[in-house]
Amino acid sequence: MSEISCHEEQEREALLEAVAAGSAEILELARWMSAHPELSLEERETRRRYVDYLLARGFAVHEPVTELDTAFVAVRGDEEAPLRAGLLAEMDALPEIGHACGHNLSGPASLLAASALVQVLPSDVACIRVVGCPAEELGIGKRRLVAAGVFEKLDVAMMAHASDMRRAHRLFLGLRKFEFVFHGRASHAAAYPERGVNALDGVITLFVSVGLLRQQLSREIRIHGIVSDGGDVPNVIPERAAARFWVRALDEGELEDAVTRVVRCAEAAAQTCGARLEVREEENSSPVMKPNLPLANVYREQLEALGLAETPHPPAAHIGSSDITHVARVVPTIHPNFPIGKDLQLHTRAFAEAAAGPQGEAGLLEAARALALTIHTLARSPQRRREVAAAAG
Repeated sequence: MSEISCHEEQEREALLEAVAAGSAEILELARWMSAHPELSLEERETRRRYVDYLLARGFAVHEPVTELDTAFVAVRGDEEAPLRAGLLAEMDALPEIGHACGHNLSGPASLLAASALVQVLPSDVACIRVVGCPAEELGIGKRRLVAAGVFEKLDVAMMAHASDMRRAHRLFLGLRKFEFVFHGRASHAAAYPERGVNALDGVITLFVSVGLLRQQLSREIRIHGIVSDGGDVPNVIPERAAARFWVRALDEGELEDAVTRVVRCAEAAAQTCGARLEVREEENSSPVMKPNLPLANVYREQLEALGLAETPHPPAAHIGSSDITHVARVVPTIHPNFPIGKDLQLHTRAFAEAAAGPQGEAGLLEAARALALTIHTLARSPQRRREVAAAAG
């Protein structure tokens, strides 16, 4: 880490003390979230508790944001300060398995970091904005917040996510989501089969074609699909059948090429069986993550200062997709990982249990400390701010 003044070192110590002093209250919030998971776009009580926490700390809260009635923006500090930093606070859970993505940790970690920062940094040095982000699991929350201009006045945005890894720099796959609907003609499958056009044949042919296509795609590309409509009864030739496919890649060009080829598979499948094809792209697609390495390096320095070693996982290992990639398109953004156990997989009951346990709570506090120290470093270093801005292009 670069040389820092005695005053800045005192501020860093004060930040760590503020995180420690606020830990009991924030851990109680995390425990409540674990016991009372709320689904995407239904995070009303979670949002209320987030907002009450921030109001008690002098934040001005604006809600709702656009049509997302569980979103909010909370601001404290001078909007003309040299650093305008956003902390993203996710809140939604998954059906049946609750906070199996650890949002009961990542959201409160952002709140605790924000609380510590406004206690230590003068308002004319940094403006802290907490963005309540609903519906991450649906992939639409941050996309709609970006479209509403919520992130336009920020210099940086960040949050940290629970994992079995500790990484300052993490990537996300771009994701395009489609439903392919085949329209045929119904007929009695035994008495008049020759008069029907079997829409399900289109779906089956599509799956076979995509399976063959995978042989000619790079190993970094992911294609997975399900049959979303396969007809109703066996003795009626299906007049409608549908499949949903998700296509992912780390490279924008490869993603676009793979999407084009999958759509062509669907078109050929429709021609083969004589059906009409309808292609629908879903709203919750997301672009490839745009990294900001100088910003990630600032976070990495804080881990080192805290005596926390990163695990030996490259930034592209074991990654999926997230709507935070929309944010990274408009403001320098990082989404580091903090560990809450070993050999854990996201979206499992085991992960939800770890997020509710002692290791989950330790990870929350680690994230709050590292996030707060990262923003402090940026607030006190014009050079680091310039490096981050330059990398954003």
